[in-house]
Amino acid sequence: MTGTVLVIEDEYGVRTGIEQILRMEGFEVWSAACAREAIDHLKTKTFDVALIDYQLPDVDGLTLLHQIQQHDGLTKTCMITAYANIDMAIAATRQGVDFFLPKPFTPEDLVGVVNNLLKRRHVEIEAARLREAHEASLIALASEKSQTHSLVSCLRDAVLVVNAAGHVVLVNPSMARLLGSNAEQVVGQPVMDVLAAPAFGPLREQLETPEEKRGVFECEIDDRAHMVRVVVFRDEEGTARGSIVTLSDISEVRRLAVEKSRFLRTLVHELRSPLGAIRSLLEVVMDRSLGEEMNAYDSFLQRADARIENLVGMVGQLLTLSRVDEQRTTESCEPMAPAQVVEEVAKLYEDQARSRGITIRCTLSDGDERVRLDRDEWQTIVGNLIGNAVKYNKPNGMVEIVLQREQGWLRLDVRDTGIGMSSDGARRVFEEFYRERRAETRDTEGNGLGLSIVQRLVQRKGGSIDVSSVLGEGTSFCVRLPV
Repeated sequence: MTGTVLVIEDEYGVRTGIEQILRMEGFEVWSAACAREAIDHLKTKTFDVALIDYQLPDVDGLTLLHQIQQHDGLTKTCMITAYANIDMAIAATRQGVDFFLPKPFTPEDLVGVVNNLLKRRHVEIEAARLREAHEASLIALASEKSQTHSLVSCLRDAVLVVNAAGHVVLVNPSMARLLGSNAEQVVGQPVMDVLAAPAFGPLREQLETPEEKRGVFECEIDDRAHMVRVVVFRDEEGTARGSIVTLSDISEVRRLAVEKSRFLRTLVHELRSPLGAIRSLLEVVMDRSLGEEMNAYDSFLQRADARIENLVGMVGQLLTLSRVDEQRTTESCEPMAPAQVVEEVAKLYEDQARSRGITIRCTLSDGDERVRLDRDEWQTIVGNLIGNAVKYNKPNGMVEIVLQREQGWLRLDVRDTGIGMSSDGARRVFEEFYRERRAETRDTEGNGLGLSIVQRLVQRKGGSIDVSSVLGEGTSFCVRLPV
């Protein structure tokens, strides 16, 4: 599906990247670096879709959204921003934005959104054409125009069309699922009977509200959040012919906003604590609290340096986490021997393990057999699991590493006889920054990012990682990768 797209984005790299992706898909693309340039384009050109950056140099994205809607109400709009939060999403949706796409996004996400908006625009254009071409009832129109049915059926949003008499004339599969029925049972029924369930109470009230007082609102249906819009459509004489109801599931937008907020709060805490400690240590040195002899401050400087090293390590892992999230597909890899990497990594931890009387035992049935895996990523997976098994083990404990083939899968098991985890800890162990707060781990270095990276690397390769743990007895991780 092709169409004309206007991209309003002040960042040159992002703007040109979007242009290139969409042109490769066959779209006609115009671009603007600010709202003023966008308005100039709108005066000379009609656009099917407008992609609007929320933060522009001259006005904000919501102001430009309003101007675009006034110029051409049929142009489909999508707000793109790196500063996504639930309040912004709700404000944009209430003002009439058709989609909300948080940065960073993949080319597939971008093309999918534009195609979806084009489908919605074509549906609205087709509906307008049908209204102009016929004076008959919407029931007759809906039954005669299979193309409209097909287009509406493709929409992810739930759509319900009501005629002037208050009867349902069209529902798409998404709406039918929300209603717990099928289209054949619903079409022709009074809309108030169709929406009789308590969850649809706000929607019934909106349909009974005068047009000038209607707005976009949010409601909960089947434990999921939806943004609801009710729009009256008219014939060429301005007579109201019915209403189109759309429900957009914003549960994922809300979840992402909550996750991002939690991540940022945790990140601030993880940065503030060591930075505060470094500042206190350096103040002792700068104030010469222990006298002028610099040797007296060596321990303070060493502790500050250790804190800085930990921060550098955390920043490195955050960058790794970001790279893993951005790389959606697995690139072709050179054949390598997984067992050889496991042996190399295990040797790196031998001294640390020996100092605490911990035994590392490897059972590697694959030997020198080679498979296609990214060596660095495999090393990251193995290193995190073995490192944790040593770090959280008990003195004189055991780390057992088993690598084997299992019906087309490469399986790695890393078991330890360490301090173990609670059931809640095992459930949350792959969350960013999560570390179980216990007396045994108070002095153990770490930032809670390693296992998040491992899980994402494994899942990106189509594999799985499972954990089982008994508090006070030990933990076992099992990684399976397709080979």
